[in-house]
Amino acid sequence: MNEVKIVILGTIAMLLPVSAIILFVVVYYRRQRIQRAAHEEALHQAMLEASVGSQEVVRRQIGGDLHDEIGALLSATRMSLSQLNKYSENESKRTLLLGRTEELLNEALHNVRRISKDLMPSTLDEFGLIEALKDFSQKMTLHTNLPIHFICDINARYDAKIELALYRSTQELVNNALKHAEAKEIKITLTENKNTLRLEVSDNGKGFDLEGVNQPSRGIGIKNIESRMSLIKGQLKFDVEIGRGSTFIITVALSES
Repeated sequence: MNEVKIVILGTIAMLLPVSAIILFVVVYYRRQRIQRAAHEEALHQAMLEASVGSQEVVRRQIGGDLHDEIGALLSATRMSLSQLNKYSENESKRTLLLGRTEELLNEALHNVRRISKDLMPSTLDEFGLIEALKDFSQKMTLHTNLPIHFICDINARYDAKIELALYRSTQELVNNALKHAEAKEIKITLTENKNTLRLEVSDNGKGFDLEGVNQPSRGIGIKNIESRMSLIKGQLKFDVEIGRGSTFIITVALSES
């Protein structure tokens, strides 16, 4: 009987540490799942807020353009047309007013086309990402007098969602570099390797502290890009440090045809 008790107690003594280890592992992994779920939920919420914030910025910009430019031009056009009746017997004055009205309408039409182009660049829609990035870099170089180099050795079209997300992300990164980096040049590199599309935007500016990504002025831009990447299952990585410029790398896995 004593031997049986000894065996039972010995067995219990051996099982207790094993049970404790199993319980610890179960609790640990459960806690890890909870923390991961909370992190993913927080990230999803941040991306959603960034997306909504980005949309709101676009709405305000479009609303401002429509009100300030199109609205003003149409108001001037209406006033010009209303004066035509006052000069029903003065042909030269009516001709002058009609000419001015036509100019106002042409300017309004031009601005409407410009706003539409900002929403969906015609080059991107018609010719694809590569030509759009080439056109973007050339125009930005011309307007800013800062060399913006586009390097690409491929010739292909991609899914419309991928092209738009990469184009908008490039705009965001280049604009951030122009505003904050004090760079002497910016490079945009697009490559494809092993069914993966890789976009790199780098500058030789002053760089910034990685913690600066969490600041509102910079954080919203990064979150906007991350939000776009979540829609196309892309990844954003960056190599930044104060005093040596910044490099942002976006990779997107392409579906095999």
